[in-house]
Amino acid sequence: MARKKLTFFHRLSLRWKLFLTLFLFSVLPICGTLVTVERLETDIKEYLYESTRNDLVTEASQSIEKIAVNSASDLENSERMRSLIVEVVALAAQYFLNMQPVDGEDILYSDQIDPSIPYPEDLVVDPKHAPTREHIVKYGTDIGKYISYGKLGFSLPWKEPEKAVAIRQAKQLVRLAPLFKALKKSYGDVLYNLYIGMQSGLFLYYPAHAGLPESYDPRERIWYRLALEEKGIVWRAPLRGASTGRLLFTVSAPLFNEAKEIVGVVGLDILMEQGLTGGNVTAVWSKNARLILAEEADDKGTGSAGLRMIAHTYTHRENRTRYSWVMGRGDKQWIKFENTEAKAKFMNAIASGTSGTLRMRWDGEDSLVAWAPFKRNSYFIAIVPEKDVMHLTNQILAYLHWASSAQQRIVEIAVVVIIFLTFLFAMYASQTISKPMNLMIEAFRELAKGNFSARVDFKTGDERDTLVDTFNTIGPQLEHLVETQQALDVAHEIQENLLPSTDPKLPGWQISGAIRYCDQTGGDYYDYYMTACEGVPVLSVVVGDVSGHGVASALLMTTARALLRVHTECTRISAAKRISQVNNLLVQDVHGTGQFMTLFYLEIIGHSNKLCWVRAGHDPAIVYSPEEDEFTELRGNGLPLGVLSRFEYEQSEIELTQEGTVILLGTDGIWEARKGGNGELYGKDRVRELIREHASESAEDIRNRLLDAVEAWQKNVPNADDVTLVVLKKDKHIHTGCKDVAVCNLDFFMKKEG
Repeated sequence: MARKKLTFFHRLSLRWKLFLTLFLFSVLPICGTLVTVERLETDIKEYLYESTRNDLVTEASQSIEKIAVNSASDLENSERMRSLIVEVVALAAQYFLNMQPVDGEDILYSDQIDPSIPYPEDLVVDPKHAPTREHIVKYGTDIGKYISYGKLGFSLPWKEPEKAVAIRQAKQLVRLAPLFKALKKSYGDVLYNLYIGMQSGLFLYYPAHAGLPESYDPRERIWYRLALEEKGIVWRAPLRGASTGRLLFTVSAPLFNEAKEIVGVVGLDILMEQGLTGGNVTAVWSKNARLILAEEADDKGTGSAGLRMIAHTYTHRENRTRYSWVMGRGDKQWIKFENTEAKAKFMNAIASGTSGTLRMRWDGEDSLVAWAPFKRNSYFIAIVPEKDVMHLTNQILAYLHWASSAQQRIVEIAVVVIIFLTFLFAMYASQTISKPMNLMIEAFRELAKGNFSARVDFKTGDERDTLVDTFNTIGPQLEHLVETQQALDVAHEIQENLLPSTDPKLPGWQISGAIRYCDQTGGDYYDYYMTACEGVPVLSVVVGDVSGHGVASALLMTTARALLRVHTECTRISAAKRISQVNNLLVQDVHGTGQFMTLFYLEIIGHSNKLCWVRAGHDPAIVYSPEEDEFTELRGNGLPLGVLSRFEYEQSEIELTQEGTVILLGTDGIWEARKGGNGELYGKDRVRELIREHASESAEDIRNRLLDAVEAWQKNVPNADDVTLVVLKKDKHIHTGCKDVAVCNLDFFMKKEG
């Protein structure tokens, strides 16, 4: 059938078709509507300015005054809560100081914290603990941003004579960790830092972090000295954090012993940004709004009473909606008034002891100034430029009704037009786009049913042709992949059937093996061969590892298994001779392929303590003797199988008499497992430590624990290599009823044959 000639529109790409359609039928009407609405909004702004001026000033004054009142009230309430927390910590510390030091507890000292390791392991970066720029410039480091919520930090005094007492106190106070964690969980940002400074010079702090200045001594800090002077709870603001330089509110209280003697000071910090939230609210009225925390004091420069700024907010240049608190310093710490009359007016107003608002000049411009008293002659002061209040308004008054009605009519007309045009576009799109897409959907459904011959035969002249061509190549590729997958499934099933389905029973020995493949098929291998030569039962345990993994390795493993089975029979040739014969045959099969197989072959001579083994390039077996708590290895010389023909392998023997001895035969997939898939190796040291820890358990339990440990180390990331192991444990009480080993292992032989 002849194809229709494509028009210019049909030859356009799909994105241009959609763009032109949307522009013509949607964008133009909307643009016209927006232009009209913008005109109306301009008229509204001009009309509202004069009519709402007084109302806005009144509303803003009330709102700003409420900001100051709420800020003062919130800080007083939070101070009482934090004082209670400090008292609870002091009581707990007093109790623990009467207890014996903890032995063996992992105590984290400040000089041990190292983000490059990291140590401790839960060390994280917290933006709230990031040092200020000035702090980083002064000390040349930002290490204070690394914190640990799981540990208490301890800083010892730098004088040697004081360290012994400090270390003892650290071992007593480390019991506070659960309390500090619980308080942090319950109160969150309310607790920025919790700490205790002791008379010995010991400094305990939470969360744990680095960044304390060298030779830091809590006894020299103002929060410590004020608590000693007052002999009670002291509130202080602002102070700069020693490790971050950030501004803090501090509550501290003395720590007494049972004799009512002061032995230290308990402290609590919060960020000024969290303790004073008024800046966020004042920013609603103006980006130039300011919040000041001030106190009445005698100005030595003028000789009269004035207001000294404890701290004030400032807005960031890069983000005018973001504010921070800074301390008042030098000449800038005194509030400057336009003249003596303005100062007297403001000082008389705040002398009433209640909150209020004034319209006055502040820093050279008309402003709304609100205040609220807070603690002994201290005040929160909020300042908003009056011109900013007027510019921020978007309220619609009497004129809004008329303007909104006009806008509504215009919008309704525009919406009707857009809906009508959109309907036309939908009709067009259903003909030009939907029909080809529906054909492709049907073709995909056929493909999903397994009809790999499904094809799509049409042309659109745009990007959809590429989609059609791609689809038409998917069917054959999927068919090939399905056939390959089916073949791999069969190979995987066959390979699993070649592995032991149960462990053999040999008097005096617990035996347990397992394998986990990283692919559907693999090159790792383990097997048992049970024979009874001249009435003496002999158990052969074999663990092998073919180079690489996948189908090729699985084929070589299967070949090696068959050769080993043929040569494992009741003939009194040595184990070394057997492995040599298998190697000679295997060399012929792998010649020129570059493949090889490492092997560890172990024979247990029943009713005796004799073990014989041959090591063909494989990792030595690990032997653990629990009585001496020593590890040894079953070593020996020998090339991997398939490398060199006519190579003579060596046989080694040992008399193993110690009860409870554990032997591990494994492949490198265990100790070469990487943390998280690409991190640190698991290593043999961890394998040995696990064996030592669980040596009293059964061979099967040790096997399972090692497999679980490797999997946890990899954090559930798929294995990069096959993992195979066999665990043997000498146990004189096991299988004592197996007088006839062949009969005792009848189920083992039947499952092997089946």
